[in-house]
Amino acid sequence: MAARAVPKYQAIYTILRQQILEGDRAPGTKLPPQQEMADSFGVTLMTLRQSLAALESDGLVYAERGKGTFVADRPVDINLGNLSSFAAQMRDSGVSMVTEVLDIQEVDDPAIQSVLAVAGLRLIVRRRSVDGVPFGLQRSYLDVSLELDEKALRRPDGSLYESLRNAAGWSIAEARESIEAVALDPDDAATLGTVTGQPALRSIRTSINQFGQPFLYDDALLVGGRSAIAADRTSDRLSLKFGHIEG
Repeated sequence: MAARAVPKYQAIYTILRQQILEGDRAPGTKLPPQQEMADSFGVTLMTLRQSLAALESDGLVYAERGKGTFVADRPVDINLGNLSSFAAQMRDSGVSMVTEVLDIQEVDDPAIQSVLAVAGLRLIVRRRSVDGVPFGLQRSYLDVSLELDEKALRRPDGSLYESLRNAAGWSIAEARESIEAVALDPDDAATLGTVTGQPALRSIRTSINQFGQPFLYDDALLVGGRSAIAADRTSDRLSLKFGHIEG
């Protein structure tokens, strides 16, 4: 039986997608005019637009009215079911992310202390950026009695999970996470280089160690327009992913 021919718009989508992911078309690059591209592929304008629509749906390109279509930052989908650290997932996806430790201090928060069953808390505040653009702010709470290597943690490649493994021998076995849409307050907006009221995704995650003990409480903000959540659905499964996108 002869193989079924691939529709032209899918073939063009595959070519452009590969060029973008392999870096042949860099982020921020403007694509040629649509008619010019359609002519170069030998297809109609409608067929070319089908390809671009599929690329835009994937987060690979974005259109600006009156200006044209541009290559977006390489999208990074992080599976919320993955229990490795956020930094490790970004690194494994080929994204060069910079993490800055903005503050480490002792705090009191009865609600979080109750969740972690601890008498006192250490708060670690970190800002995540890609290509110099901040897209995430993470507040991590843990037992104040844990002796972390703060010097190692402050390195650009420092890992809080690794620091916790070294300090207590704990690894993450499971996690509970909730996500909601919020508006950034003035302080967080300034830290993230955006405006007050900017939409953001707020993730609250409690990590549980191999002994069934909650040991880390993360309160993270992802800037709207620079981050996104995608859902892969089947009849019996929902897989959520989030990641950095073009700001």
